[in-house]
Amino acid sequence: MTRKLLPLFCVVAFARLAAAQSELGPEDILGHDVELTVQQAIALGLQYNLNLQIVRNDPAEARERVREAKGAYDPLLSGTFLQNHNETPITSQLQALFGVSGNRTVDNSKNYGAGLSGILPYGFSYSSGYTFQNLATNNGLIAFAPQYTATWLSSFTIPLLRDLYWDTPDYLVRRSGVEQQISDETFRSELQDGVFLVEGSYWSLAAARALEKATRQGVDTAKDLLDQTNVQYQVGTVSKVLVTQAEANLAQRESEHIVAVNNVGRAQDTLLTAILAPNIGDYSSTNVRTEDPSFVDYPVDSNEAVEKARANRPELAVAEKQVEEADITEKWAWNQKLPSLNVGASYGMNGVSGPQKTPPGPIPIGGGLFQPALSINPFAPGSFQPAADPNNAFYQNVQVPVAKEPNFGFGSSPGSAHNDFFSGDGFHSWAFTAVFSYPLGNDTADARWVQRKIELRRARTSLAHEEQDVVLSVRTAVRELQSSIDAVKAAQRARIASEETLRAEQERLRLGDSTPHNVQQFQTDFLTAQGNEINALQVYRTAITALERAQGTLLQARGISVENERERGMDRF
Repeated sequence: MTRKLLPLFCVVAFARLAAAQSELGPEDILGHDVELTVQQAIALGLQYNLNLQIVRNDPAEARERVREAKGAYDPLLSGTFLQNHNETPITSQLQALFGVSGNRTVDNSKNYGAGLSGILPYGFSYSSGYTFQNLATNNGLIAFAPQYTATWLSSFTIPLLRDLYWDTPDYLVRRSGVEQQISDETFRSELQDGVFLVEGSYWSLAAARALEKATRQGVDTAKDLLDQTNVQYQVGTVSKVLVTQAEANLAQRESEHIVAVNNVGRAQDTLLTAILAPNIGDYSSTNVRTEDPSFVDYPVDSNEAVEKARANRPELAVAEKQVEEADITEKWAWNQKLPSLNVGASYGMNGVSGPQKTPPGPIPIGGGLFQPALSINPFAPGSFQPAADPNNAFYQNVQVPVAKEPNFGFGSSPGSAHNDFFSGDGFHSWAFTAVFSYPLGNDTADARWVQRKIELRRARTSLAHEEQDVVLSVRTAVRELQSSIDAVKAAQRARIASEETLRAEQERLRLGDSTPHNVQQFQTDFLTAQGNEINALQVYRTAITALERAQGTLLQARGISVENERERGMDRF
């Protein structure tokens, strides 16, 4: 059982160790001597590079602008309350006839309201509201005390010409959606630039370290040559001049090594700034070791690279989206030239209730200086009653109608005002409207449309120009990569030949068939060939990254998810 679990335990332990090594942070690098792979450097750059942290905010902001534009469709819930006191002087005899005391009418009302309104896509708008009023008044023309009034009204409006499908909120939603896609593609382009910067900085440091190692070996070789020359001088086989030359050669190699060490520090600072961006003082005790620049096979096909660029290059996608944005703006501007024709419909219901007022006193009618008066109570049931003797001959031919009890509402409670809203007994109202308008001349809208047409034409031309630039950059990158491949192969051959020549000359010197000066010349040639090979390998690895970026496939080739990197910017909100 133990033998079966041991391999599994080893696999788990190795996986955890690999994960720990890949998930490095600034605290694992600054102040330490650490070996860093190119994949780890890219991961650190994506996490900590300040430039990427800045541009990562753009897609998040673009998404919020889309949400802001779509917020125009959010329904608006409203509520109102109004308390009102109003006193009006009585100037009508009719008010006095209905029993108003004093010289004024007094109205005390409370109004409550709630409603829902908003707009819908394609320019539609709607509203629905309910209001309730509690009115207490001594106005003789009001039959209830207090009077409760309820109203529910709904309306819907549709544009048939201007703003149909292209009203301002619809336009902003469509445009912000395209701008979001532009922001995403721009972020992908800047993400590729960030990865290219990290890889370029990494291979620059790798080349600087390889050159530093080569110059250090050159110093060791020059020291051995000086020691050998001193021995030959002591035995009298060479002159003092050759010793001086050997000393000068050693000084030259030491100078070259000092320059190489300084280049390593500069390249390391550049890489640390690209992947960590800490304080400059934290770099002093840090030593980053890299992979040696090496040759890896990379197939090159110019036509295939161009097709990949057309399908994946973010700059092309941005230019295409800019054409789409200009097209949206042009269509919106054309729609705004149309006449405005809005049709709408509304439907409402009303209700009233309240306790009936106490009937006023009899109202005198008829009569005169020589005729008796007849008094009636319009709110009381029964027949009209004469104010004087009914046997008087004046009243014998008067037909007195019977006044029925009035029925103005649906009850005496506040809730009774809207009990019959949805039944046939309620008070219903509806309306249909059509509003037409068109500015004579319409020069403003027409001029705006012409401007948008010009912008659309400019965007299409920019797209064609961008495609030309992309094709040119891909072909250039392919040539640079092919050239770097040839340069690496040539430099390798030169380094091998120079190394064999130096070894042969050193052997001849040991046998006494050569001079230290000749060995110094061959050593210089070898160091030059070694440096050329290292530089060619750096250019080659950078050229691979440049071609991947020109094709728009750099992130995919490095296993980087644009979605994950974009969402990483949202983690802070």
